[in-house]
Amino acid sequence: MKKKILAFLIIFSSLSAFSQVGINTTSPSPASVLDIESSSDNVNYGGFLPPRVSLVQRNLIPVTASDDGLMVYLIDGTTRCIQIYDGVDAAWEDIYCMPLNAAPVASLLQIAGIFQVGEILTASFTYSDAENDPEGTHTYTWYRADDASGTNQTQIQTGTSSTYTILPADLNSYIAFEVTPLATQGTLTGLSVLSSYDGPVTTASPTASNLFISEYVEGSSNNKLLEIANFTGSTVSLNNYMINIYFNGNGTPANIYSFPTGINLVHGDVYVIAHPNVASPCNSNIDDSDFDIDFNGNDVVELVTTLGGRIDIMGTIGDSSNYAQNTTLRKTAGTGPSTTYNAADYSIFSLDNCTDIGSHTF
Repeated sequence: MKKKILAFLIIFSSLSAFSQVGINTTSPSPASVLDIESSSDNVNYGGFLPPRVSLVQRNLIPVTASDDGLMVYLIDGTTRCIQIYDGVDAAWEDIYCMPLNAAPVASLLQIAGIFQVGEILTASFTYSDAENDPEGTHTYTWYRADDASGTNQTQIQTGTSSTYTILPADLNSYIAFEVTPLATQGTLTGLSVLSSYDGPVTTASPTASNLFISEYVEGSSNNKLLEIANFTGSTVSLNNYMINIYFNGNGTPANIYSFPTGINLVHGDVYVIAHPNVASPCNSNIDDSDFDIDFNGNDVVELVTTLGGRIDIMGTIGDSSNYAQNTTLRKTAGTGPSTTYNAADYSIFSLDNCTDIGSHTF
């Protein structure tokens, strides 16, 4: 019995003398009380896992000043922090907190398109994500309002489409869109951002089926002018057209005008042809006066393509009666080309009235 007691005392005194504890090692560092190796066989490895607690659980730990340096790993909601208790200040201090995954961000919002009824608007924005998480399918919500400040904002469409077709109900309104950016991983949904309002929405400008004779001047002496208008919605090459003039009821054109080479007439513009000796008040806003264009009030003027197809006509071929003697005829607004002459398509003005030569309202 005495021998057993002696052996226990020898072992206890040996542990007390060294007081090192090793995990996965048989030779702990003499400078440490606890020495932990990540592996005991260099094949299987592990790490050190401090106690994991929620905020409520951590606050139940009965810490005092003597517990200065106590460590825990706090997991509470999105918070993940290694904390050490500060016994001097009696507070838990963050040593390191895991970074949060940032949400995607939408910026530089823009709307492209024409703000007219029936037109399609397209929304765009710049997508960014701090962790470079890929884009997902974003949500677009479209609004209309009474003004650019967003007064009486009303939702008109929502979903994943970045386009919106303007409706008649949007007339005179201002349009904006709101985008909610989405990522496919990490924090998925970002904050919704509203673009500025743009507008107002107008009705679509009417277009003509082809070029037409917008004004005809049969004035005094050499004041003879023709105005050709383009309201087709596109630029048109005048080299594909020519003008035939039929004298005194003749069925064959006696005078044919070809437009100068390389003339392109943009939408909304006109081209004015005048007699070389045109005089005031009709000698302004003229594009070509090099051709001896001449006609009287009973002569037919025909706009045709170079292939011979009739586009528009003043008067009736084969009829020598006066339809526009000593007068100015101007196509009424909204009236385009016609292959037959209709006097109701024109407004009538007095002799040498050239006030509106050089422009036309369709």
